[in-house]
Amino acid sequence: DDYSVYRHPELGIEIAREFDHPPTELEKIAFNVEKNDHRGTFYFVQLNENMKRGQNYIGFHGAGGGGSMMSMDAVNKKSFKIANFTDTSGNPSASKVYRAANIILSQKGIDGYFGSGSGVASQEQTNSARGLVKAFREENLPVPAVIRLGGNQEDLAVEILTKYTKNLPAPVEGYKKDDSADFCAGRLRTMVDNNVEHRKKSMTWEKPLAKRPYSFKTLTGSVIFDYTKCESCVSKVCIKVCKPEVLKLNGEYPVLAISGKEAKNGECTECLACELACELEGNKGLYIDLPIPGLEEYRKKHGGEK
Repeated sequence: DDYSVYRHPELGIEIAREFDHPPTELEKIAFNVEKNDHRGTFYFVQLNENMKRGQNYIGFHGAGGGGSMMSMDAVNKKSFKIANFTDTSGNPSASKVYRAANIILSQKGIDGYFGSGSGVASQEQTNSARGLVKAFREENLPVPAVIRLGGNQEDLAVEILTKYTKNLPAPVEGYKKDDSADFCAGRLRTMVDNNVEHRKKSMTWEKPLAKRPYSFKTLTGSVIFDYTKCESCVSKVCIKVCKPEVLKLNGEYPVLAISGKEAKNGECTECLACELACELEGNKGLYIDLPIPGLEEYRKKHGGEK
């Protein structure tokens, strides 16, 4: 049983996956994300490690086995080749989708990003949308992306994806269950063919540093407020969008409405809504830190995008 591998170190199994090859560095990094977060599923396998721009390789991000296979067929018909297979399904957290997208974009040589799975997924598509948006913004997305978010809350999910990715160097398009995988693959083909300038980055994203920090731990990361910005924020939008209601106001400042232990144990669902709302509708005083152990070192070694 894959989930009992940790009980048997004597077997020497590094990754509890049935690969037909020794695990790559990125596959090891991805598996460490999955094994430490029980929410939903994140499966990542590299199909090619030696790609160059212009060879029609794309990063593939599916959701659900059958829908993902249908979507891979669709992009193959448009003369794309698949650099990786990724599946985030089973109602994953936004933070898990964020990490998956970061790992996909760490592959050198991809020309586009295609997200498409089941068109009737019961998982909350808003979580997928927010995870993708956070990754795309921090990556200052260098390649066109087409994302098909069919299923629960798809209307709001596509609205989030569209609203928060308008100013990126490369275009992002969001679609719903009634938009076929073939149509979406065709849109990516057009975008890749016509968007020759997408490889130029307008800036390099840097993690914000809080001058007067207030922070708390979550299941897999940390939420960090900069009170120098919070005190002059009029909207207090972070409180309004927090559906789990783990935040409250103490005067002018957001604080936990629950104990730190409860937040760390998962009461804060890492939906990322507060960060995105603060960035575009607040005073840019909130950052959610979601580390991916080993990824920065991998990128330095291989000359990745970040």
